Amino acid sequence: MSSWRLRLALVLLAVVALACQSRQARMEQHLKQGDAYLAAKKTPEAIIEFKNVLQLDPNQAAAHYGLAKAYLASDKLRDGYWELHETVRLDPKNLEARLQYGQLAQLAGELDEAEKQADAVIAADPKRPAGYVLRAQVLERRKKPEDAREAYQKAVEVAGDDAVPLVLFADFLVRQGDNAAAEPLFRKVVKLKPGFASSAALASFLARDRSRDAETEAVYKQALEHAKPEELSLATRTYAGFLYSRERYDEAEKLLTDASAKDPSDLQIIYTLARFYIARGDTARADAMMEQSAKARPNEVEPFLVLSAYRSRKGDPAGALEAAESALKVDPESQPARLRKAELLLELGMRKDDKAQVAEARSIVDAVLAKDPSSTDGLFVKAKLDMAEQHLDDAVKGLRRALELREDWPQAHYLLASALLLQNDRNGAKAAVTRALELDPTLLDARRLLLRIDGLLGDNDLAVEEGRGVLKADPNDAGTRVLVAQSQIRLGKPDDALATLNEIPEKARTGEVYYAIGRIYLLKGQPAQAREALEKADAATPSQPDILEALLDLDRAENRLAESSQRIEKALAASPNDPRIVHLNGIRLALLGQNDAAEKELRRAIELAPNDLALYDTLAQLLARSGRPQEIVKTYEEASKANPKNATLQLLLGLLYEQQGHTDLARERYEKALSLDPNLAGAKNNLAYLLAEEGKDLDRALDLAQEAKAALPDNPNAADTLGWVLYKKGVPSAAVGYLKEAEGSMQPNDPGLGIVRQHLAMAEEASGQRENARATLERALATLDEQRKHAAAQHPGAPPPPEPDWAKEVRAQLQRLQGAGAG
Repeated sequence: MSSWRLRLALVLLAVVALACQSRQARMEQHLKQGDAYLAAKKTPEAIIEFKNVLQLDPNQAAAHYGLAKAYLASDKLRDGYWELHETVRLDPKNLEARLQYGQLAQLAGELDEAEKQADAVIAADPKRPAGYVLRAQVLERRKKPEDAREAYQKAVEVAGDDAVPLVLFADFLVRQGDNAAAEPLFRKVVKLKPGFASSAALASFLARDRSRDAETEAVYKQALEHAKPEELSLATRTYAGFLYSRERYDEAEKLLTDASAKDPSDLQIIYTLARFYIARGDTARADAMMEQSAKARPNEVEPFLVLSAYRSRKGDPAGALEAAESALKVDPESQPARLRKAELLLELGMRKDDKAQVAEARSIVDAVLAKDPSSTDGLFVKAKLDMAEQHLDDAVKGLRRALELREDWPQAHYLLASALLLQNDRNGAKAAVTRALELDPTLLDARRLLLRIDGLLGDNDLAVEEGRGVLKADPNDAGTRVLVAQSQIRLGKPDDALATLNEIPEKARTGEVYYAIGRIYLLKGQPAQAREALEKADAATPSQPDILEALLDLDRAENRLAESSQRIEKALAASPNDPRIVHLNGIRLALLGQNDAAEKELRRAIELAPNDLALYDTLAQLLARSGRPQEIVKTYEEASKANPKNATLQLLLGLLYEQQGHTDLARERYEKALSLDPNLAGAKNNLAYLLAEEGKDLDRALDLAQEAKAALPDNPNAADTLGWVLYKKGVPSAAVGYLKEAEGSMQPNDPGLGIVRQHLAMAEEASGQRENARATLERALATLDEQRKHAAAQHPGAPPPPEPDWAKEVRAQLQRLQGAGAG
């Protein structure tokens, strides 16, 4: 090498070395700053810093872990889950990350992944109790109580003086009905951690057995004796609750009145006493007590605020507002009183559609926060206002800020869960409502919300269990019964679902209840009973599109279209511009053979709701049945030229090209749709599916599929796409949950059900669930046979329709699995 070439090489090497040093220093600085932001609970800033690291080096495990913690602190469970996945992949020795990843996997129903992480932690550190606890929780959800018990026992064995595994094991044993084994654990916790909390937990356990009431009462007294000053009011109320449950009303009253005499300022004692009177039907005495408490201290704000809360609980918001006004007369600058007034103005304003009251509530809250931006109550009431006005991002941001300042606030966690669910962030909502119930298990509305979330997430066993708990407290809750029945249907238990709904008295049945009953009878193949229930639903809630559609399906099958015509025409007269009713009218006209009129109505429905893809799909089907497939494309190409910024039309054209096998043209249209509307979930979903089918750019496919699923939480196609992408990426255990969700959300006559089941079977086989895969394949073929029989019955004498392409592949997979044995 010549000397100048040598010198040039050395210079280049020096430049590269300096660049590497600079790059490493920058990564270390970003990591350090990200950790500092995390410690200061500044999660948005932390997220930016960790992402800066990953831009420099995508394989930095520490940055992935920091980003995971920041996402989890922001209740972004889905993002946190994937970052933990990357952390564990890059740094298998990070046992804390493995435990967090396993817990989230369990929460998401990915039990294989959760168990894998538990086993890895146990293998790496056999003395760490959390690994055994995670394994036990997974095994319990797998309905393997004996194996779970063994894992819990091992956790307790290695835990030493750590009381947490003891409490978890004791709770597990209670759930299993083994109270004899649970009791010594509760007693051991009392010895390890003597105090009010442990004694109260033991007393609550003993209270299950009324034959041991004397012993239970002794422990409650012990809990009261051990209570610290700040725990004394709660300890008294807890003991009084036990006495009241044993119908020892006079003793409960004396305990509370004595406590009130010792501390007349304890309004919670007075409030509890009043609630006891209400439960006994003595509302006059309760009212008098609350009124007297306020009158006895007319120069204090708090008694009027407690009176306001009491009146709200009784369903008297006007009286509650009056009490809040009285508090403001005592102290016009009282922040709690001003915010209480704002909260009630909002409630009354929303009930009466009084915008002036809502505006007044907003002005009060804005004034409070302008003076004290860290007012947790102010942030809470502002979040309620934001939710009422559909400013969900602002509501979530405010609630998170409030919880940073006051983490142990169950109502704020519950409200956050409600806001997140409205944003379709189901996992985030579940985390928030679970925390609310950890802090206050008596929050019945939070339990109702958890039931709803579990059902939406496909955790139907949990939903049914949670619903039964709610119904024990409120047997007349018809809405909860409908939700429980829906989960029972998804579990394949229509008879149980029907029994759940039939417990609702006839006079208490709403249109929603009758509709749910009708759908169950349809599922059971009992059209006469289905019609009776659906007609009652229509009478209770006329012109409801879902009910009209179900009745239209029945009328079509039974040649009674004249009846649907009458219903739909009546609904159309009442709501001439409701796109769903216009759409149903188009379907009705098509069934009557009036294709021109049907096409006109379907196009009008699209004009009314241009973003509803189902409307385009129906029109496309009509044109296809009319033998005009090319006209479909031509029609929408012309519409696209006339409306070049309409992303939905680009999406529809992509669908049409995909149906015709022109995947390149379809991909172009989906990309065009996203360039016009980056939030168009249908385009994200379809593009992700195409990429997965072609095995191209699977990382982008995953991002698109996750975003589509978040935006379309109830759409089975979105669940199928995400599951299929995960399978293609080599994560079949994660795919199974989404594919099960897709299967459970589809109607039995849906022509796409077979493909979804094929995807599910492939994921199950790849994750080692060979028996489940076989069962899924058998379901796919059985449903196909039913669909073909139904088609033959609809067209007697016609040749049977050909089997779809996927059927041959399903039969081959099933034959292979049957030949391989159970596995």
